[in-house]
Amino acid sequence: MRTKTLALSALVGVLGTAAALAQTVYSVNTVGYINLTFPANSYTIFTVPLVCSPDNTLNTVLPNVNHQYNKAKVYSFAGGTYGVTEVGVGTGINPTGWQTGGADVTLGPGSACFFYNSTTAAMSATVVGQVPSVPATNTLTPGWNLVGSILPASGDISTNPVSALTNFNKQDFVYTYDPTNGGYSQKTVALSTLLGVGYSNGHNRWGTPGDPSVDQVGYGFFYWNNQTTNEQWIENFVVTP
Repeated sequence: MRTKTLALSALVGVLGTAAALAQTVYSVNTVGYINLTFPANSYTIFTVPLVCSPDNTLNTVLPNVNHQYNKAKVYSFAGGTYGVTEVGVGTGINPTGWQTGGADVTLGPGSACFFYNSTTAAMSATVVGQVPSVPATNTLTPGWNLVGSILPASGDISTNPVSALTNFNKQDFVYTYDPTNGGYSQKTVALSTLLGVGYSNGHNRWGTPGDPSVDQVGYGFFYWNNQTTNEQWIENFVVTP
């Protein structure tokens, strides 16, 4: 138990120094929690970098039993198109308060969805689960992918020792969505950036203005894979004894 506790402390320490923090991680089961905020009248790309119980469906990660997500919508994305849309409802036969029960949207670690808060007040959530085991691989298919770090990480997604997204290619893109300004951005390092400008040796660095970054744990982004084959984003944080 002590060895496990020390390992978890080391993980939290590295996450903190890399601006990647999963809040407090505790217990021998590597259990952690993340806090999510969905601003009023805004869209937010969110992800759940935890393995939840009994599953990672919307019903589990954002249970609407108290109807706190009334008038909210969650949009899933796969294969280059938006798929399932879940609507938070205040009444009806669904005990979760989601239009179809929330079981048709799954937020496994590494995947992401849009959350639309149509109300005038911010909504929030605390998600509890186990930190995924490593190495963890997120497959980025050709074209658009709505994703996030499989592990609870934030900050620079390339130089961060946790996320370590380094096997990118020319003319790949990272787009984050800024709820405050209400649009996509590739203007600043803190939000997103363009890959393919100013390369040296083919594909070994991001272009101006710098590496892409996400501001908080649990927030995702669009990744455009410009290749015709899959790219593998491998996260392999190692805690030494």
